[in-house]
Amino acid sequence: MHFTFLFFSIILVQTSVWCWAQETKSDSSSSVPSSVKKDVSDSKSALRRMHNHLIAAKDLEFTTKFSIVDKAMGRNQSGTVHYVLRKPNLLRVTATLGKENLFLVSDGGTLIIHEANKGKYRRVPAADTIVGNLYLASGLLSIPVRMVDFFWSVDYLNILESVDDLADVSGVAKLTKLPAQTVGTKTCDGFNIQYSDDNWSVWLERSKIRLPCRLVSKRKDGSALTTQTNSFAWKANPTIKADAFLFVAPKGHTMR
Repeated sequence: MHFTFLFFSIILVQTSVWCWAQETKSDSSSSVPSSVKKDVSDSKSALRRMHNHLIAAKDLEFTTKFSIVDKAMGRNQSGTVHYVLRKPNLLRVTATLGKENLFLVSDGGTLIIHEANKGKYRRVPAADTIVGNLYLASGLLSIPVRMVDFFWSVDYLNILESVDDLADVSGVAKLTKLPAQTVGTKTCDGFNIQYSDDNWSVWLERSKIRLPCRLVSKRKDGSALTTQTNSFAWKANPTIKADAFLFVAPKGHTMR
């Protein structure tokens, strides 16, 4: 099972995209300017390095700060989420979403969802994967998952490697380079990914493993007026103890 960080293996979708890729080898790649081909090649290489590192990692620890701007509803939301992850399905997530404090922990068998502000927690059977647990929690608590969807899109791009030039696949998938940005203290290279109604702009560290610095995601459909922005701080070579995935209910907090 892929551990692409929030790591998506929706087999039906992957299979259908793979079949599409086999059928869509482009005979028109010669019409694509060489500069575009190089940009696409460089972009795919950078995203592939990120993808491969996150698959291979046993443990990951990082913090992301996010903001969501919903122009249609006139609402803004921001928060901070700290992730401690160990494959295949262990996690510890501490989230501050506005005034809400949420805590998720999976010991492999049980997923605990703790709403600290309400003094309540619930226990549900854990999913088999980290992404399964995150989607399960997001469904119960409305936690934003656009970041998960982005890494899924990177899987799309890896699957679509049989397509000669993603930039030449109009309306299906498009990958282009963006200007570099300074995010915190790091210089990060920018890339834009589009497929279907989804649009991501991502900046990756100039390092061997190419971890994300910043991510801006939006859509072209009815939710196009909503934009989510994430910035990332990664812990290098995290040392995670087994008790990180245990839950002890605070005094006075009760199970639903």
